[in-house]
Amino acid sequence: MTSTIVLQSHRSDRLDGWVAHCVASVRDWAYRHGFGYRWLDDALLDYVPDDLRLRYAAQPVVLSDLARLLWAQQVLHEGADQVIWCDADLLIFRDFAPRDHESFGRECWVQHSNGRLRSYRKIHNAWLQCRRDSVVLPFYIDRATALLARAEAPVVPQFIGPKLLTAWHNLVPFGVEERVGMLSPLVLAELLATPGPAVSALRAGHGDSLCALNLSASYENRSADGVCHGSAEFETVIQGLTEGDLAAHLQAGS
Repeated sequence: MTSTIVLQSHRSDRLDGWVAHCVASVRDWAYRHGFGYRWLDDALLDYVPDDLRLRYAAQPVVLSDLARLLWAQQVLHEGADQVIWCDADLLIFRDFAPRDHESFGRECWVQHSNGRLRSYRKIHNAWLQCRRDSVVLPFYIDRATALLARAEAPVVPQFIGPKLLTAWHNLVPFGVEERVGMLSPLVLAELLATPGPAVSALRAGHGDSLCALNLSASYENRSADGVCHGSAEFETVIQGLTEGDLAAHLQAGS
């Protein structure tokens, strides 16, 4: 039987409220499928080499993008057949079984641009599925480490995350888990009111019914696209997705 370990991490002093519900959804999903589950708090960043941890000390998001790769590599070296990393703000609201291939999540970011609704289709590392015989993981670690060693801090938050992955993906495609997406503030606003063109654009950007969404915690209490969502709005959308009312709007063909 293939051994799968699900990995998650978050700052220990901020794990509460709606993010804790997201973490519980992933942990419960892992146990339901018979997967192992491991959690790290701030100790995740200890995987990053000292020089890079010092250089990017003010950018824990960037450090986390590298640290998760190094942690995944160690778990695979310890004997796991497969690891799945899930960000702490990723909510699994519909059960699904991972497919038998390495993958990143799908980012279909819906926003207004120059007065028009635009959808930017990328990939993201809020979901990362790697196997023991992976050639992608060692390559990703090597090149991401080299980029951080050569760059001058600060860098953009997605420097070795979605920006780098999408640039590679446009040349030589990776496996993509279309059922794991990302929620922009504009789509969240429509889900809370009346699902319309933004929700339709998100659904159209995926090749399958959505089962999980990264809820984009970095946008909590931050204005974007004319909306600003606090913890109450995130709690409401989590409830609607997990109870099925809102999830129905994210099924293929709906």
